[in-house]
Amino acid sequence: MPTKLLPLQQASVEELFLLAYVYIDDYLKAAVHSGLFTLPNEPHQKATYAELMTIALVGEWLGEASQEKWYQQVQTTYRPLFPRLPDRTRYLRIQLNFETIYADLALRLPHVDDETVYVIDSKPLVYCAGTRFARPRAMSEAASGRGGNGGYSVKGRFYGYKLHAIIDDHGMVVRFAIAAGNESDPPLARALLEEGEGELVLGDRGYQGCGVYAQPRSNMKNPRPWWGAMRWVRKTIESVFSRLDRTFHLMLPQLNSFRSVRAHVCRKIAAHNLALFFGGL
Repeated sequence: MPTKLLPLQQASVEELFLLAYVYIDDYLKAAVHSGLFTLPNEPHQKATYAELMTIALVGEWLGEASQEKWYQQVQTTYRPLFPRLPDRTRYLRIQLNFETIYADLALRLPHVDDETVYVIDSKPLVYCAGTRFARPRAMSEAASGRGGNGGYSVKGRFYGYKLHAIIDDHGMVVRFAIAAGNESDPPLARALLEEGEGELVLGDRGYQGCGVYAQPRSNMKNPRPWWGAMRWVRKTIESVFSRLDRTFHLMLPQLNSFRSVRAHVCRKIAAHNLALFFGGL
C-alpha cells in the first residue's frame, strides 16, 4: 500500500480508484453516445478503456513518476480491482492513443465566461538544455529556445517546446497549446483566444499588442493601469506550472516523438484539472 498522502483525501487508494472510475466511465459513455469519438471494440479485450484511464490518472494523483513502474504495481497490488489487464506495452500504446481524450476531459471541466479573470503565460518543456541543445535531434517539431524570466528555473538556451496555457481563478487550465521552443508568446495568445476575450486575460509584458490585458512596459507613453492585485493574480499561473512540475512531473522524460510529448502533457493537465474538480489540490 503506498504511503503517500492521497491528494483527494480518500481513506484508501481503492476508494480513490472508485472515485475516478465512476466519473471517467460516465464521461466516456456520454462522449461515445454523443458521437464525440468512437472507441474500438476489440474481441477478447482485457480491461475497459475507463479502467486504463483510471489507472493512469490515479497514478498521476499519487505522484508516480514512471508509468511503467506504476502499472506493474497496479498489476500486483491491486489485482482484485483489475483482474484482467493487458501487458505493459499495450497499456503504454493505449495511453499514447488517449491524447485527444485526455485533452477533451481536461478542457470540458472549466468554462470561459465574462465574470472571471484569466491568466496567460508560457513555460518551457525542456528536452535537453545547456550545450546539448545544439546537437542534431530527431524531433523536427521542437526547436531551441531561451529560458530566463518566466523560464521557471530554465536558464539559457534549451531544446524542446513551450506549453502556452490560460488558467481561470481556480487554477484550472482552460486552454493550452504546445509549440516549438522558439515560438513567441503573442501569436500563440491570438490563436488561443477568440475575439474580445483578451480583455479578460492578464499577461506579462511579453503579451503587449495581442489583445491581452498586459503588464505595461516602463517606456510606454500611455500605459494601462496595473494594480498590485493584478500582479498577484498573474503570478497564480506560476503556482500552477510549479504544481504541474512537482506533483505531476510535467517536465519531459526521454520521449522519442512529438506525439509522445502531446500525450504526456494532455494526461498531466487532465489529472491536474480533475483533481481540482474533486477539490483535491
